[in-house]
Amino acid sequence: MFVACSFPVGVFSFAPGQALYSVSEYSSQADTSAAVQTDTISVLQKDTTGVLLTDSISVPATDTMGVSSADTAYQQKSSLAIPVFSSARDSTDFDPQEQIAYYYGDVTVTYGDLELKADYMEYNSRTRVVYAKGTTDSTGKAVGNPVMKDGGKTYAMERMSYNFSTGKAIISNVITQEGDGYLHGMVIKKMPDNSIHIKGGKYTTCDHEHPHFYLDMSKAKVLNSPKQTVFSFSYLVLEDVPLYPAFIPFGFVPDRPDRAGGLLFPTFVDEVKRGFALKDLGYYFVFGSHADLALTGSFYTLGSWSMRAVARYTKRYKYNGNLNFDYAMNVLGEKGSADYNSSSVYAIRWTHSMDPKMHPGINFSASVNYSAANYNAYQGQSTQQALQNTASSSISFRKTWDGTPFNLSVNLTHSQNMRDSSYALGLPNLTFTMNRIYPFKLKERVGKEQWLEKFAMTYGMTFDNKISFKERELGNVDFMDFMRNGMKHTFGLTLPPMTLLKYIQLTPSVSYGMNMYFQSATQSYNAETNKIDKDKKSAFETFGVTTDYSFSLAASTRLYGIFQFGRNSHIRAIRHMITPSVTASYRPEQGTAANGYREDLWYIDPQGKSRQQIYNIYDGQAYSPTARGRTAGMSFGLGNNVEMKVRSKADTITGERKIKVIDNLNFSGSYNWLADSMKLSNIGVSFNTTPFDKLTINGNMQFDPYKIHPLTAKRYNKMGMPRFASAGFSFGYSFRGGGNSETGKSGSSNSSSSSSSSSSANVPVPVHRYDPVTGEYVTTDWMYYADFNSPWSINFNYGYNYSVNYTLVESRVITDHKHNQTLGFSGQIQLTKAAMLRMNSGFDFKELTLTTTSFDLTYNLHCFEFVFNWVPTGRWQQWSFRINALSGALADLLKYDKTKSFWDN
Repeated sequence: MFVACSFPVGVFSFAPGQALYSVSEYSSQADTSAAVQTDTISVLQKDTTGVLLTDSISVPATDTMGVSSADTAYQQKSSLAIPVFSSARDSTDFDPQEQIAYYYGDVTVTYGDLELKADYMEYNSRTRVVYAKGTTDSTGKAVGNPVMKDGGKTYAMERMSYNFSTGKAIISNVITQEGDGYLHGMVIKKMPDNSIHIKGGKYTTCDHEHPHFYLDMSKAKVLNSPKQTVFSFSYLVLEDVPLYPAFIPFGFVPDRPDRAGGLLFPTFVDEVKRGFALKDLGYYFVFGSHADLALTGSFYTLGSWSMRAVARYTKRYKYNGNLNFDYAMNVLGEKGSADYNSSSVYAIRWTHSMDPKMHPGINFSASVNYSAANYNAYQGQSTQQALQNTASSSISFRKTWDGTPFNLSVNLTHSQNMRDSSYALGLPNLTFTMNRIYPFKLKERVGKEQWLEKFAMTYGMTFDNKISFKERELGNVDFMDFMRNGMKHTFGLTLPPMTLLKYIQLTPSVSYGMNMYFQSATQSYNAETNKIDKDKKSAFETFGVTTDYSFSLAASTRLYGIFQFGRNSHIRAIRHMITPSVTASYRPEQGTAANGYREDLWYIDPQGKSRQQIYNIYDGQAYSPTARGRTAGMSFGLGNNVEMKVRSKADTITGERKIKVIDNLNFSGSYNWLADSMKLSNIGVSFNTTPFDKLTINGNMQFDPYKIHPLTAKRYNKMGMPRFASAGFSFGYSFRGGGNSETGKSGSSNSSSSSSSSSSANVPVPVHRYDPVTGEYVTTDWMYYADFNSPWSINFNYGYNYSVNYTLVESRVITDHKHNQTLGFSGQIQLTKAAMLRMNSGFDFKELTLTTTSFDLTYNLHCFEFVFNWVPTGRWQQWSFRINALSGALADLLKYDKTKSFWDN
């Protein structure tokens, strides 16, 4: 970023988030850049012998690079050491009369911290001056040009002369990096303190040898204290075209410190609804080495404004986090017009993480995202953010006691729905668990493990304190009545497993649960409204306990079937694995008064009939009360897995490879012997497979074994042919081609499962712009990554759900078939080596129209980036165009933005 004094046609700019130097501070320093013109060796004469014949470097009296009285300190220092030359690759020659040594081919000289490499060198031992340059190969290409490392910097050049006594050098056609930029100089003079004087220089952030753009500087000087580059009259050159109106009379490029406060540059936007705006104008503050703060604001000409505070804090090996607060006043349209609207929104975001090394066994983390219900609609910076309808937060503390099975977790949770302005808070949720222990296991093994030693037990305790409300209900007098709380205890006992008939595994277990309630409600009949009213007590006014326990015995085994083909067959074998399982369970009657059930509510309905209402005083609390009734049932499952082996030339060891035909095909159901009717549950079928590791398919079906009554349109206790009740099906497929990515091999078309289908199309594109708040190169919110390892890809995700319902209309049973389908697809294509086009869309089968569709084009122009986003139709229709320098130092100066926001729709 350039800082300069501005004239009417000049440019005044400065680096965001940097400590700025005033012009007066610079003018107080002596400017020695003019010395380059008066120095007698400032221009390298044409030399055909490799010796600078007209250079006065050997005459101390007239040349500042010679050994004069002013350089006594350097003489004394340099006399302690001599330059060390490596052996030349080709040959070495020495002229005893002139005291000059000649080195040909890949030679290196070291002198203290200085290292110089070149293909040709000559060293004058009288004047202690080395001259270095490159050579040309048989094709005329320059090779072995000098490269010098000194003072932590690297200089690449065409030729140079260096005086070991004074530490001064004259260099021709040099390129060196200064901060984020590169300095090119036709002729420069390097001083002993590593400051350099430049004549005919260029400053650019483009790393090409011939930069695409640069600031043409007539004279410049790179200082070490303070660290900056100062220059005289300069102008911008873009693709070798001088832009003389964009000139700077004089200025400087300050070195970017690691941490420094400063002004944050705004961006300029123009919207129909809110008007012209300065967006994100602000200031960046630094507080020591562990915290910082950025305060920014956006101001619109039609009255809208917003403020944002972003704070970060970190301490190595302890913790780090950030806190964001946004507040905005949105004014749409002009006051007095029909479409005028004014509203305020806010958002709080906080993330915190603790380093595990700070307190082993303890972890504290936070991820808070709380906002007004319409925040995303008003302040969303992208189509994706504006479409988000839900948000959630969590603050958690976890403690693990080393060497014990005990764990403690405390969580504060939040979730909200933007559509209906509903909120749900957990204040707090506490969980204490004991991992599986074997209380009778011997600490030191003596003989064979006994049966009792396999006895295991677990324990878990959960306390929940929840509150759900609408935004409009916040602050009501009876707000605390929305609170729901309770405590749950779960005990698990696993008896030692047994083996039946060598192949059947039997696992008995006992479970016991206890729920504690701190709120209750009685019910009464209201004759005026003919409804049951609830008389709810206040939170923590009641204490009640319910229990639940059951016993079970599980049996499982595995059956294998293998069908082998001939050795010459492409399919070598097919293996079918069947996993049957049966679990018998018993649960006694739990619908007792001790568990909160009341049977004392009798009333006469309007028809004069006497009715009884059985209810539980703990209904509607954090945990559902224990269910009534006893069960003695059996659940069953039948799992299937099918694999086959085929010939494979890729496997040179076995010559075979394994293919999954069916990952899992499972049949499941249950039967309750103690139920009054309809003892058999629905039969469920689930299926999933990934054939050839290219396609993921998932499916499920439900079959009802009971018939529908023709007079009530409801299930009744008569079995028949299993009825098709519901089904679901989904699959994902991705075509990829070319490139060297993991999911696609070069020169071939490949595919992957849906789990990776979004890996290249649904994540943000890195726009290389330096953010002084985070110290990183930040990205725009609405872009997508371009996966240049995969030149093209097409991704599909399809889901289908079916269900059937029965209703009675005019004594006829009407069957209602419900279908629900979703389709999403995305793709990308690499148009050129530097250009990528992406698309993301879907199809709404109910409305028979496309969902929100976006196109994104990214073009990398090496030192500039071109980004275009377009949402062609719908509520979120918009387009954005941006071209900017990729360098962090110039991204805010050399950029152009143009946007038509979805706000204008």
